[in-house]
Amino acid sequence: MVAVSAGLIVGLPAASASTAHRAHKHGGARHPRRRLRHGVVRRSARHATKKSPSGVPPLVFGIYPGGPAGTVGPSGVVAPEDPEKRLAALGQLRAPGRPFVLHLYASYSGPGGASAEQQVGQQVADYGAAGFLTELVLTYRPVDGGSPADVRGFVSFVRSTVRSLGPDGGLVSLQVTNEANVTNAPNASDGYYAGAKDALIQGVIAAKDEARRGGFAQVRVGFNWAYATGPSEQAFWRYLAQQGGAAFVGSLDWVGLDAYPGTWGPSLGSGDPATSTRQFMRSVLTTLRSKYTPLAGIPRTVPLQICESGYPTGPGRTEAMQVTVMRASIDAVDQARAAENVTGYRWFDLRDADSSSSSFEQQYGIMRDDYSPKMGFSAYHRLIASLSVPH
Repeated sequence: MVAVSAGLIVGLPAASASTAHRAHKHGGARHPRRRLRHGVVRRSARHATKKSPSGVPPLVFGIYPGGPAGTVGPSGVVAPEDPEKRLAALGQLRAPGRPFVLHLYASYSGPGGASAEQQVGQQVADYGAAGFLTELVLTYRPVDGGSPADVRGFVSFVRSTVRSLGPDGGLVSLQVTNEANVTNAPNASDGYYAGAKDALIQGVIAAKDEARRGGFAQVRVGFNWAYATGPSEQAFWRYLAQQGGAAFVGSLDWVGLDAYPGTWGPSLGSGDPATSTRQFMRSVLTTLRSKYTPLAGIPRTVPLQICESGYPTGPGRTEAMQVTVMRASIDAVDQARAAENVTGYRWFDLRDADSSSSSFEQQYGIMRDDYSPKMGFSAYHRLIASLSVPH
């Protein structure tokens, strides 16, 4: 992946685009949170452990439900969000009898910043009431650039999030930090900020501790890694082992991967794009599982999941190409389920930021900015229906 990498800070309402690849500034409404009382906790816990008839861990699919996406260059105009159309689209996208996870973001900015409950609590409740599951990414973005005090503040932010949102059974996953291995993209990735790796380690331990204390068995705790190469990647994983140790590994329920075939990273080349996509995804999964996670002492029993993956349309990028890459990428992940213990896949994203833009970075969606579907919408729906685990 290129140096500028994936990162989102967003909730259910419209968010304003920021600079850097897929980065967002939080634009979520802050409403009192309604608690859910419909027994989702027990159902969600079963989703996390159920096996397919063959014994291979099932894929659980999801999507980032927003539209605005950050860019390497100027972000451009963003078409307004329509919450009603968005919810209707999500209802059409998911498959009956299949769990479907919505990928949301909340950010720690420092002392006095908004809590995760203030940022996205109402959204977690509203999506849960509509029958969706949610996973929440807690990003580490201190406005002062990061310090030991910020690491402590982030840990408190994490603990508060689990205590306040854990009772909502629709919240099934918590990602602690975002792309802490990427150090040069302050609007996109947490690794730019001082103390990010410590925030990751201590935040994971704190999140799992609070989930256990509260009896929130459905809340699975993990972190993500953005595809990258170079000697700094090995140093990143070794640091997790040295500073995290058994307490860190024992708190992990999953490890995530952000990978965008043909967009951020090696070109798909001039050959068959489906073949190149499959090769890329297989290679990245194998590298993460066999090369990097062992450096941190993370065993194969800890599942992997794809936290972000996509392929935008735009100039030189047709809807048919988006479908080809989508199908090939998901096929590679599905084929790797047993060998690499992969259990989840999240597509980026639902809707274009601006379908008229000349920049592909504004057109990641499987819907146009007016919520009319691209070819990828029905393709993703069919993949969800055929490959994900039933309720």
